[in-house]
Amino acid sequence: MRLEILPLQEPVGALVHGWRPDEKLTARDQAAIVAGLREHLVLVFRGHPAPSDAELIRFGQNFGDLVKGSEWFRDSGTHPAEIVPVTNALDADGVPEGTAGSIELNWHSDYSYVGRPGKESFLEALELPDDGPKTSFCSQYVALQTLPPKRVDELRTLRAFHSLENIGSREGQREARAAYKAKRARDEVRGIERPRIPDAEHPVIVRHPESGRELLYVSPGITHHIVGMPRDESDALIKELAEHSTRPEGVYAHQWQVGDLVVFDTLGSMHRRESWDARQMRRMRQISTMVPGEIEAAVAG
Repeated sequence: MRLEILPLQEPVGALVHGWRPDEKLTARDQAAIVAGLREHLVLVFRGHPAPSDAELIRFGQNFGDLVKGSEWFRDSGTHPAEIVPVTNALDADGVPEGTAGSIELNWHSDYSYVGRPGKESFLEALELPDDGPKTSFCSQYVALQTLPPKRVDELRTLRAFHSLENIGSREGQREARAAYKAKRARDEVRGIERPRIPDAEHPVIVRHPESGRELLYVSPGITHHIVGMPRDESDALIKELAEHSTRPEGVYAHQWQVGDLVVFDTLGSMHRRESWDARQMRRMRQISTMVPGEIEAAVAG
C-alpha cells in the first residue's frame, strides 16, 4: 500500500489516505504511521474499505498489546473482547449494547485508570447522528512545554489517582451508573463473571515509553485527585491544569464522517466528545493498545 499523510491546518492532526485493511502492514508503512503519530498525535484514516473486526484487531496489534476493555464494561454481543462498542443502542430488553450512551464525555486519556494505561487508541465511525457529535483533541506534550518551569518542578514530585467516577456530568454519571447496573444484572442472570473496572495511580508528569517525550498526565475526566493533597487544593490544581491544556487555540475538533478511523496517541493527548440526542443512533468501534509496563515518572536532568 502507499500511504499519504497530509497535515491538517489544526493544532494537531493529519489526514491519511491509502490504507488497505485487508493487506498486512509492512515495516515501512508501520514506521510511517508511528512517525505521523509522533508528529501530529491524531491521524484520520479516510477513504479505505471498511475493516472487519479481525482486520481492525490485526491492525492495532502492530502497535502493542490490546486492552480487553469490553470485559470491564460488560458489553454483550459477538464482537471480540478487544473491541469496545461505543454506542447508545439498546438491546431487545432495553439494556445498553455498548459503552457511554449519548452523554458528554469530559476531557480524558483512555484507560488512564489502568495500571498499564492506554498508549494508542483507534476509534471508527460506523453510524452517525445528524450533525455531530464532534470529538476534540489536545496535546499533553504541548501542555507540559508551555507551563512555567517552576510549576513543572512542583508537578514532578506529584502522583495522581485515576478513576472513572468523574467521566461525565452529574447527570451523565447517573446515566452511566444506571447503564452499568443494568448490564451487571443481565450478566448475573446469565451467570457471567466479569472483572471489576480498575483504578490506578500514576505520576503527574510521565515519559512516553517509546518516544521518550515528557507529557502532562492529568485529565479532568478521569483524574480523581492528587495523592496526599487536600481535596480543595487537588481540585483547584486539576482545574488549573485542565484549563491550561485545553485552551481553544490548542484544540482540534474532529467532525466525523462514516468510515473514519481516527488513530491517536492516547498517552500524550486528551480528548472529549459532545453529547447528542439519544433518539439518534451513533455506532463506533474502539480498540486501544497498552503501554509495555507501568509508566514511569519523567525526572528532570
